This record gives sequence, C-alpha cells and structure tokens, in this order.
Amino acid sequence: MWDTVEVALDPEAHLLVFSTSLDISGQRPDALPAGLRTEVLARYPRLGLGEEFLACFRNQAERKPDSSAAASVRQGIAARISANPLDAHGV
Repeated sequence: MWDTVEVALDPEAHLLVFSTSLDISGQRPDALPAGLRTEVLARYPRLGLGEEFLACFRNQAERKPDSSAAASVRQGIAARISANPLDAHGV
C-alpha cells in the first residue's frame, strides 16, 4: 500500500506499485505507449475491475475503520477509480 517504491530498493515492489496504481486508480497512463494500452485492453477487458475493487475496499473499511483501505476510502479513492482513463473508450 505504499505510494512509491524506488526501483533500486525493491524492483518487484516498484513494478507492483506502478501497475496497481495504473490499473486501479489510473495513475500515470502515459508511462505506457497508447498503442500498448489499447492492445492490452482489447485482449484483457477490464470487466468492472474498478467497481469490484472499490466494493472490496469499502467492505474492508467498514470492518476495519483503522485500515489502509478505510483511509483510502476517506481520502476519495472512489473518485479516482471512477475517473480511471483505462475505462474510457478508445484508450
């Protein structure tokens, strides 16, 4: 649940943070070429990933109000997920 991880510190965690941030809340979509994004999304449709992820976060936030998920809900993750450019047509 870190915001960033330096690649030199932990390459796998760095990639996980980057990919999850892009996939869930749409951060840094321009870090990947538009053609690659289009190809990946055509092959692997999102199928409501954002909504499903948000439902899980809200569920955990209700059960564990002091969790990272609860903090994310309070800080507006729902708006970031709903604005994810990967969910826009033609990305």
